[in-house]
Amino acid sequence: MFTFTHALGLVCALVLSLMAWTPGRTVSLTTQQSVTIQADEQQLPENSTFYTIRPDMRKCASPMCGGYFVKRVNATNTRCANGKNMTECYVASIDWNGVPEVEPRKALLKGELLTKGNKNGKYGLLKVTEAWASVSAASPSGEFYRVRDLGVRCIAAPCETHSEAKLNSTFSRHIAGIKLKFEEPSAQKMEEVNRASTSQEGVLVTGTHETVTGPAGRSQTLNVTQLYVRTERGTALKPCVKTGCSGEICAAEEKISTCDYKAEYECYKKAACERQSDGNCGFTQTAEVKSCIASKRKSG
Repeated sequence: MFTFTHALGLVCALVLSLMAWTPGRTVSLTTQQSVTIQADEQQLPENSTFYTIRPDMRKCASPMCGGYFVKRVNATNTRCANGKNMTECYVASIDWNGVPEVEPRKALLKGELLTKGNKNGKYGLLKVTEAWASVSAASPSGEFYRVRDLGVRCIAAPCETHSEAKLNSTFSRHIAGIKLKFEEPSAQKMEEVNRASTSQEGVLVTGTHETVTGPAGRSQTLNVTQLYVRTERGTALKPCVKTGCSGEICAAEEKISTCDYKAEYECYKKAACERQSDGNCGFTQTAEVKSCIASKRKSG
């Protein structure tokens, strides 16, 4: 028989349980089989303003030509130093501001567009505050995000183990992990990636989302097409340069060659001279470059 004494006991037990509870971790019982423990969130670093860059290959006098074209990521237009909104902005130079230099094709830069010049003319300048370098030779596609491993582990999938914040935006959320859609770099580089992904600033990536479902419900995972890690001051490698008598050598410093000309050297004029996956300078062997070299050797 249920009596007043029983009721009083239940009330007391409820009060004691509430007094014992302390806020902190959030435990979410999604299903009977799934328990998700979310780690405490720290404020993520500022996510703007990030740019990609490409060299200006036009043939005219500097500083009107020979600089860089700068584009704000995740945006249709970029606000240039002259106040105009354009698809991309021309800058005559980049002020690395003590930040390690990164080759244009591998660079994702955080900074500010400014003007410099004199009475003879003013030109755009990108002043860099952070430099991030890609870890693979893959072409980036999709949108740009900052991703961080939250240290969350679950019993049932999908498990929202990562946070993502869209660059140059205020959008952020938790996602069910990331999948690399490019050939992994060396084990040493992947160790650096894993270490960076658990830090407060995380890593920067490009990619597209895919819906995943499981016992714990529905979520999104991010298919990553390129990944960037921040360069550290004092650890920068020299940029690669085309050198030799005919520009047939790609190296970190000027080299002297015998000046024995070969027709295939013409192929290196348009080839990218940059750091390869092993960290050394070399011409990136695209299908176009390989075809050109084979053709020149055959005709020679």
